[in-house]
Amino acid sequence: MQPADIAIALRRRSPWEAMDLGLSMLQRWWRLVYLPHLIVAALIGAAAFGAAWALGRPWVALLAIWWLKPLNDRVVLHVLSRAVFGERQGTRAVFAQTGQWLRTGLLPYLLFRWWPDMARSFYLPVRQLEGQRYSQARARKSQLGRRVHGYAVWLTLVCMHFELVLYWSLGLGAGLLLPATASEGRDFFESLQTGEVWGWADVMAYAFAVALLEPFYVAAGFALYLNRRSVLEGWDIEVALRRIAERHAAAVAGILILIFTGIGFSPEAAYAQKDPKAEIAEVLKAPEFPHQRDTTEWRWRKPWDLEDREPGKERDLSWLGALGQALADGVRVIFWVAAAALLAYALWWAARLLPRFAGPASEPYRPPESLFGMELAPEKLPADVAAAAAALAAEGKLREALGLLYRGALSDLVHRQGVMLLASHTENEVLGLSPKKAQGYLGQLIDLWRHCAYGRRQPGRAEVDALAQGYRGFVAA
Repeated sequence: MQPADIAIALRRRSPWEAMDLGLSMLQRWWRLVYLPHLIVAALIGAAAFGAAWALGRPWVALLAIWWLKPLNDRVVLHVLSRAVFGERQGTRAVFAQTGQWLRTGLLPYLLFRWWPDMARSFYLPVRQLEGQRYSQARARKSQLGRRVHGYAVWLTLVCMHFELVLYWSLGLGAGLLLPATASEGRDFFESLQTGEVWGWADVMAYAFAVALLEPFYVAAGFALYLNRRSVLEGWDIEVALRRIAERHAAAVAGILILIFTGIGFSPEAAYAQKDPKAEIAEVLKAPEFPHQRDTTEWRWRKPWDLEDREPGKERDLSWLGALGQALADGVRVIFWVAAAALLAYALWWAARLLPRFAGPASEPYRPPESLFGMELAPEKLPADVAAAAAALAAEGKLREALGLLYRGALSDLVHRQGVMLLASHTENEVLGLSPKKAQGYLGQLIDLWRHCAYGRRQPGRAEVDALAQGYRGFVAA
């Protein structure tokens, strides 16, 4: 790579501006870049899909496409590096020089792919274009990465997020185009492991996202690399000087010939044979050396250095120190007053946030007159609820018998057992607040009542008789 052959406007740019230059480069040479890149991506995708299809595991193709990203990067960098330096290669020429972008440390890089390089596109030219290896490559990366390594990492993170967004968008778009029954119950990880249709669709979406966005990532990193080399090695200055020299080569050559010819044949050339020290000493003997010179300059005058003051009398300025001390004391007092006020306000605010231990006295509990639309007053119930419920069941009035048992149980909980039930409570809350020894019977009663009242299911005669017989045990407990 010779800076004089560069085909872009080379100047010092900020890292973000340099990455934007990479996108402009891709926009200019996208036909040269995308055709070989898509061919390589298609070959990688075909091999990955073939291996995954043989194993019946779509995740194998997903992993292979991610693992072989550096191979895509190298063909993109090969095309861009030639185009930047004035050599626009077609697809046939790119594949004819396959060895130049394959034999540049690709195999070791793939072996250590499990340890991702967060600045891969920025450091790739060090190995592929410069041919640096081992310790020399590490030293070169350290030199180039100063002040721009963080920008290269951010480039990787941003491109990674763009890739994920495009990948998920394609997957969700496919889901919108299919019937709802086709995507119902879909599990992403399970589809990648079991070989379902959705798993292969996800792999194809990821392959498309990589093929579309990887050239952007490589181009931005390569432009950042070029800008860093321009800053370190002065490429922009070298290019400017070369172009000036090319434009004025003939004129400069003529001027140089005249200068050197004049120096060789002029009488002044004889002075080059004299001793410089002797000549300087002879010049300094002239009357002009040494000499004096009057100068005028402006200086700050002290505010108390006045012309009308008495000679030998200095003005007393001690009052300035006293004034400054008084101002300092006043500021100190104001500061402490403000600090005390702020502390008092903070304590008052914290006190407001503390829980109130002594709250207002709660009103005494009053049993509700009705619950779930049922009157709970004991005087409105039969003296023997169980016998009355059994009589209603014998007459075939099973719903009325079940409702009477439920009313009696709720009334007994409130008025005899002292359970504080409210009109806002639900059946489950009533069951949770009741004593544990009564929860077995009450759970059966509530469950049968909900099926009857809400589910419109007629209770059985045997179930109602059993609840009527168990009511006396519930009341006696």
